[in-house]
Amino acid sequence: MRRILVAIVIVAALATGGILISLPVQAASQGSGFGTWAPTSTYGWHGSMVVGGVHTYCIVPGQPAPTGNTVDHGISSSAAGLSTEQLTGINLLISKYGQTSDPVQAASVGWAVKAIANWNETLHAFGYQGDSLQGAIHWTFSSLAPEHDQAVQDLAASYYTEATNTPASPSSGSGSLELTINQQDPMRGTLTAQTDVPNASGKLTLENGVFAQNGSASIETAVPGTSYEIQAHAPTAGTPFRVRASGAFSGGFAGAVRHYSTPGGQDTAGPAGRVEVSMAAEDAVDRETTFSPVITTQVVSRYVAGGTYSDDVTFASAEGAWARNGAGEYLPISAVATVYRTESEPVLSDEVPSDAEEVGTLALTSETSSGPTVPYRVESEWEFPEPGFYTAVWKIDATTQSEEVAATLPDDYSWTEQFGEVSQVTMVTAISSRAQHVAAVGGAMTDDIIVEGVVPLGGLFVTASVFRAPEDVEPANACVPENLVWQTTEPVPVPESGTITIEAPQVPDFGTYYWQEHATDTDGRTVHLGACGIENETTTAPLPTVTTTALPEADFGAAITDTAHVAGPVPQSGATELTFEVYRAEEDVDPAAACTPETLVETTAPITVTAEGDHVSPGVRAHHDGTYYWIEYLWYSPAGGGERRLLSQGECGLENETTTVTAPDVVTTALERAGVDEPFYDTAKVTGLAADTDAEIVFYVFHNERDTPPVCTDDTLEFETASVPITGSGEYRSPDVSSPTSGTKHWIAELRYRTSPDTETQVLVRGTCGEEHESTIVSDLAVTGPFDGNGMTLRHLGAVGAAALAIGFGLLAISRARRTRSGRFVATLESR
Repeated sequence: MRRILVAIVIVAALATGGILISLPVQAASQGSGFGTWAPTSTYGWHGSMVVGGVHTYCIVPGQPAPTGNTVDHGISSSAAGLSTEQLTGINLLISKYGQTSDPVQAASVGWAVKAIANWNETLHAFGYQGDSLQGAIHWTFSSLAPEHDQAVQDLAASYYTEATNTPASPSSGSGSLELTINQQDPMRGTLTAQTDVPNASGKLTLENGVFAQNGSASIETAVPGTSYEIQAHAPTAGTPFRVRASGAFSGGFAGAVRHYSTPGGQDTAGPAGRVEVSMAAEDAVDRETTFSPVITTQVVSRYVAGGTYSDDVTFASAEGAWARNGAGEYLPISAVATVYRTESEPVLSDEVPSDAEEVGTLALTSETSSGPTVPYRVESEWEFPEPGFYTAVWKIDATTQSEEVAATLPDDYSWTEQFGEVSQVTMVTAISSRAQHVAAVGGAMTDDIIVEGVVPLGGLFVTASVFRAPEDVEPANACVPENLVWQTTEPVPVPESGTITIEAPQVPDFGTYYWQEHATDTDGRTVHLGACGIENETTTAPLPTVTTTALPEADFGAAITDTAHVAGPVPQSGATELTFEVYRAEEDVDPAAACTPETLVETTAPITVTAEGDHVSPGVRAHHDGTYYWIEYLWYSPAGGGERRLLSQGECGLENETTTVTAPDVVTTALERAGVDEPFYDTAKVTGLAADTDAEIVFYVFHNERDTPPVCTDDTLEFETASVPITGSGEYRSPDVSSPTSGTKHWIAELRYRTSPDTETQVLVRGTCGEEHESTIVSDLAVTGPFDGNGMTLRHLGAVGAAALAIGFGLLAISRARRTRSGRFVATLESR
């Protein structure tokens, strides 16, 4: 009822008051939301009203809905008497969320806007008695739109919180731009925006320039108070110009709304958006475009071994800023250089010396994209012809530039670099090295450093390092600290070309070593560093090699030997020794498998090896005939008590490591005939016996009747001679023996041998009974002359033959009668 009365009063007042205000009038239409689109209704209208296509919202809770003609008052910072803080929050919600066709979102914005405008009226307008925005919404929406009740509650509460926590903003603002010119470089400067709009950001745009940070004529997210570096560029080369700038900034949501009023109804608010400000500026004076380009250079390498001339060239401007074209690109500058060679290190001079030899030229044009901001590497198309000092002299001349570029240079501009700039000199070196190829462990090894051609002023200082070559590492990668075994402690000065020899004091062990020489100048700069692992810088300390040749044949009892030929460098420190093992071959055993502990004859004592050459083993007595195999061992014991190491070992059964020991042989020849009691003897020819063998021969004589088979037993043994010492192969005569009994005397010779003086003799050879030429016929008659076929001398034949023969048989019978079967005689050696 109260609402109806208020409406009547307003209508009456308008009717009688004759209000004559000429403002834009248009009808409001139903927007997005819930409820009844009427001035008054049971649950009211909760959402937006559309005026001229814009969603507006009620800002005077409790008034009738604005369903009639609506007046647009424009942007207002005092609408409905609301404060700046209230208007800021309301504008935020209407601008950010209110322009929607979603009824839930629109209803939520409407509740939040009204709560900001008048909290109490908003909560209690429909009879709700509580103190909660969500409660007031539920009071109404539980009946109006229960299915959207909770969603509207939650969204309205979040909108209200966001809006009330947003700082107040002014309804409008102002700002300005400031352009500066760098006095040292007129093409550079800054642009700064200033504004009183809080939290503002925006876009800056340049004319005749770009921003240094992005190379573009605009920055989209500029911040007030920040000075941005700019790079100006002339629209026409060589012509003075000015830079112009503009800016458009936007801050937070304005503390204002678009204010609408409806006679007899609500005031509503539309979006006022953010606080925006525009600004512009230009240079106070013209920017000059003339500049003087120059060059600074640095050779890529002060010292090289050959190849091409390489120079890093950097452009700069001695005066003025580097000119740009209308597109903001750097103008290109062309430069040329002449390269000269000298025998001595150049001295800085304005003129090129008369003895400087022109070698070649270089050329360079700067890039439009980078201009003087980066160095340019220039490499010659030609190569250094020989060692020496090479110097480039660069020149920039206006006559060689394009018309556009020449217009930006001073009149008749020309710039030439001085001859002999230190940064422009490359020395082509000729340093090589030659290491000792092979060295012995414990001995010194050397490296010859060969300096040819030129040396820098002040000379060279040379050092050398030696690296052990590890396994499984490429030679080029071996020269690292963990492999270092020696290096010079002090550099060797080299004032002029020539050869110096550097000696490493001792080779520590067998293996491969890489030398690396290093030459520096007086400033410590590297002039030359040798490559690692190359052939001419490699020293090898190889293991000595051993080849052997055993005595192929030997007599029995000889001291057999093996000869080891040691080749290669023998260590000069520690102890190097040879030992030999001798094995006796067994029948039906593969020679390669014949050397076992069971067949080992002897291991020789070590012999010291100090040099290459032949080394004969100690002799090993061959106490048995047969085949012997040798194995040699080369040992090395490092100085200082290191573990003994086997350097080389032979193999079993090799032909050149085989000694064959022959069995001795004895051939005997006895005196053919002798008379009773006349001396007779046996002669033994010994072969295959070593000269210094401890041996002897004993002769046995066995009595047999004539014309009976030979029998040599203890029963027939008549004589056992004393032993005859022998000294190797040769003929040896038995002691003389004589027998009182005629008959056939069978000889047996027995060769005996001792392995050592304190051992029993061993029988090596024993004859057999009845051997040919091993019997002596003892007759009763004396033997005085030549024998006939029957054993008699020829002079007895004749007239007295028969009588003498009869007497002889008689005496023989008497002799046999006197001798007993067990009688034995021992002969002794007589002097002859």
